[in-house]
Amino acid sequence: MTMAGQAIRPESRWRLYAPQAKQEGIPRFPPIVATVLAARGITTKEAAEYFYKPHLLPPHDPLLLPGMGEAIERTKKAIAGGELIALFGDFDVDGVTSLAVLSLGFEELGAKTTTYIPNRFTEGYGLNKEAVATLAGRGVTLMLTADCGTSSVEEVAAANQAGMDVIILDHHTVPAELPDALALINPKRPDSSYPFEEMAAVGVSYRFLQALFRSLGREVDESAYIDLVAFGTVADVAPLRDENRTMVVAGLKQMAEGMRPGMEALAEVSRVAATDISAETFGFAFGPRVNAAGRLAHAGTALDLLLAKTRAEAARLAQELDRLNRQRRETTDEAYALAEELCGASDDPLIMIGHERMHAGVVGIVAARLADTYHRPAIVFEKGETTSRASCRTISEFDIVKAIRSESDLLVRHGGHRAAAGFTIANENIEEFRARMINYAAERLDGTDLRPVIDIDAEIRLQDLTGLEVRGLKGFEPCGEGNRKPVLISRNVEVQRTRRIGSDQSHLKLTLKDGPVSWQAVAFRQADSPIADRIDIVYSLGDEWRGRGIELVLADFAPSEPSRPLEFG
Repeated sequence: MTMAGQAIRPESRWRLYAPQAKQEGIPRFPPIVATVLAARGITTKEAAEYFYKPHLLPPHDPLLLPGMGEAIERTKKAIAGGELIALFGDFDVDGVTSLAVLSLGFEELGAKTTTYIPNRFTEGYGLNKEAVATLAGRGVTLMLTADCGTSSVEEVAAANQAGMDVIILDHHTVPAELPDALALINPKRPDSSYPFEEMAAVGVSYRFLQALFRSLGREVDESAYIDLVAFGTVADVAPLRDENRTMVVAGLKQMAEGMRPGMEALAEVSRVAATDISAETFGFAFGPRVNAAGRLAHAGTALDLLLAKTRAEAARLAQELDRLNRQRRETTDEAYALAEELCGASDDPLIMIGHERMHAGVVGIVAARLADTYHRPAIVFEKGETTSRASCRTISEFDIVKAIRSESDLLVRHGGHRAAAGFTIANENIEEFRARMINYAAERLDGTDLRPVIDIDAEIRLQDLTGLEVRGLKGFEPCGEGNRKPVLISRNVEVQRTRRIGSDQSHLKLTLKDGPVSWQAVAFRQADSPIADRIDIVYSLGDEWRGRGIELVLADFAPSEPSRPLEFG
């Protein structure tokens, strides 16, 4: 890619993805709420009842997960025999919360355990042979891997050779060749009978724990774990549907009734009131701080925080994570500025850039921001002396893990799922891999309009958004992947005032009016967008704004004349 110029940020397309929804809404529901529910496929009162009250949905049977029976029997034997059990987890929030759930559960059962989280910089992602050797040297005879292991064929073979049985608790995409583990519990396995395949690893770990307790004639105390399950599920961007939604709602309810010391300390350093904690808090306040440990230091600090017994210990650890997160933000800003310089003015269908100064701890964040900004699959790597480590993020039209697997002959190791993946590559193979990946993307994305699409639930007049409608739409919470906030479009809205805000003045604060009511609105990173006296807005509902009503969060806006067309899905 050239160093000169800058890649062009494409203008978003606006798409009403379910234009028939207005006619399919539930009778006698508030019209806007009924339309948005219908756009999500909810067209009966019964379905709406389950959506608004997910605790009414019956839970799935964890024994339907493949390998669960074998895993339970082996684990019971290890506990009864006093064997040393290793709990091995990834260094992100999903991996850390999985280890926290398993550690607490095994402690309650009187098991003898040791935890292991790999070092991002010296070991990289996932199970590795050096860690296997270390654990074998400690006398481990049973290892449970959480949020990794599905692709670890050689590493599991090494564990078996060292006299260790392996149980894998994972949710990543299942490759053609599976490791020879005693049990591989992954809802994405083709032979799985489990009705829902989109759990995060922490959800899989929790279901395993439930099944283990029941096999011993006991029931898991949900209040001891469900906040961790909810946190890991949201932070790992698992779709908030089915039992994921049930678990997140239950976790938030549990936290409203009382928080463990680690969560309370996270709230304090994040400056979030206990009454304001939401799924968004998990994703944008707690998650980055917990992830910062694994990105810049070691994730053991994050695990210690979640398992902290006292407020004093938790406060000390949370302060350290907050410090690391501030450092992470600075590192990310520097890395992203370098990434944009490296991107240049290329119009390739896939971005792949790297540099010696690209910090390995933030390459995933940079890749995600590039993919979001330019609506292209993005691969970002830190170039090492002989090998480089990369993180990949993508767009909905492109399966990134399938893409890197197609060229795996050039890779040292790799893993991930459709939306996010990672790999290690020898430096001499980088240019060949880049060329192959760009060609692969060009073939798969040929004819695809590579402008980002904003999917809209309903077109309404802003003045029709009453308090009753707002309450119905806010009831969609918790929102996130798979259950995003309702997105609306309103045309010909009057702009009364605007001002730039933010430390870099990149955000825009607006006062908007339609009919008798004025609304406060914010448009993040859109301060330079064209503005007019009247604009069309695409938005979701934010939080209460200083006691003056709900703030609108603008995903995009454009002058009303000429009007940007609305596509129909």
